[in-house]
Amino acid sequence: MTDEPIVVHPESIGHVDGSVEIRGMEGDPPIFLPRYDPKSFPEGDRVRIPDSSGYKDAGHLIYEVAADFDRGRVPMLWGPSGVGKTYLARHMAYLMRLPFDRIPLGETSEREDVTGHYELRQTRRGTETFWVQSRLARAFTRPGVVCIDEWNAAPAAVLHVARPILDDSHQLPIDAWDGRVLIKHDNCFLIATGNPDWMPQYAGLMPLSEADSDRLSHIDVTWSPDEVEATILMEHATRKNLDRVTAWEATLAIRTWVDLRAAIKDRGLPITAGTRSLLNFVECLQYHSPRGAMAKVYQRMDPRDFSEVQGFVDHHDWSLHCTPLLLDCKSIAWFSSAPAEPQDDPGDPACECDVDECRCDDA
Repeated sequence: MTDEPIVVHPESIGHVDGSVEIRGMEGDPPIFLPRYDPKSFPEGDRVRIPDSSGYKDAGHLIYEVAADFDRGRVPMLWGPSGVGKTYLARHMAYLMRLPFDRIPLGETSEREDVTGHYELRQTRRGTETFWVQSRLARAFTRPGVVCIDEWNAAPAAVLHVARPILDDSHQLPIDAWDGRVLIKHDNCFLIATGNPDWMPQYAGLMPLSEADSDRLSHIDVTWSPDEVEATILMEHATRKNLDRVTAWEATLAIRTWVDLRAAIKDRGLPITAGTRSLLNFVECLQYHSPRGAMAKVYQRMDPRDFSEVQGFVDHHDWSLHCTPLLLDCKSIAWFSSAPAEPQDDPGDPACECDVDECRCDDA
């Protein structure tokens, strides 16, 4: 006769304080997710509840994730780095006022990152052995949003241990401890993210196994439309007080990233060119020339590829307009009506600014 496993039931913390309504496209039924009272959580959980979110949903992704939550599935967000996969997961925690945990996986991850590990500690009785739960195991039995980053980058042995959390049983066995089984909290919402192994810059990643693919619900997260990125860029410039970046420079930054993404699709240029790298580039324009800013973002790459990237910078005339400043724009209207660049070689373009302190020579 074998011993029965120890069952660890979900913890009773946090109080539901209503619901949040998620709407999709016209005709889609609304989805209602629980909304918690942040004050009902212990301080250690409360500090992990996002108090703000600037996420911009360009493709009804919030609704897709909410639909998976509502039917008890784990959404798998696919997309290159910097397109907002983790940001979307954090936004879901913001909507429901839940603690947010990001669990990164990678090629150096071990089984203990999923379950936990033994630890030797000095006590009054001498050296004793203690079991330390992993962050994933601890979050599994509590209300919250748990983002497991780069699922497909982890070794097969790690995914084998983690795979039960994707099943309908919603259990996580801790065989390395005493065989106990953790039961998932009903309002613990799991999200996995992955980088597409079919893109050149992610060569070496193993394709997702059929065992995992069948258990996950797949959502494609791609680059945001220009108008969405313009809004994100303006809000980012305000938060960072980028008071030397012009609206023209920001417009050319977006156009340059459009060119980079076309090169990624057409020629397999080995970069990601996500929104995160775009914002990094515009931040660097506060201090550097466009070529210098691009070097801060991409100079780590192969010199031949980096030369091609710099060519996209040189394609534009960054000194054509030095007003208005980006912070002086009240909406994204300036981006959509930005002056066109000369099609022929302008030679030595004259500054068109009518201001006392022109910055064109600083570009």
